[in-house]
Amino acid sequence: MTDEQAIQFLSAVRRPLLSLHKAILDHERAAYEKEFGPVTPAAFLQVLINGSGFRWLAPLSTVIANVDETLDDRKATDVDRIAAAGAVTTLFSSDLPENTFLPRYLPLLQASPAILHEHGLVAQVLRTVEGK
Repeated sequence: MTDEQAIQFLSAVRRPLLSLHKAILDHERAAYEKEFGPVTPAAFLQVLINGSGFRWLAPLSTVIANVDETLDDRKATDVDRIAAAGAVTTLFSSDLPENTFLPRYLPLLQASPAILHEHGLVAQVLRTVEGK
């Protein structure tokens, strides 16, 4: 992948990743509230930050933050941008056994039409880098 391809990829994947993240949070909040009752947005944020049951989302949140930081950083190098793009593709790759995100994420694709839809938009962008 070239630097230009990395910039294009990161720019294209940013919004779909954010929408996917929101769909997952909406789904997880509904499941949490079904079990524990309604909570305020602030209370749910505390559960997300402090609750061990939501640590599986950290890799997605980290990748999104990294994409934003890399795109905004005027001092970012081509190596930084290519690495950020690689981190996105790796997050959705089942080739790595230590991927802690996928085992919890993949079942959500069947549980939530909204998550499946957003995943499809991310997958469209991911396919643009396959084979490069």
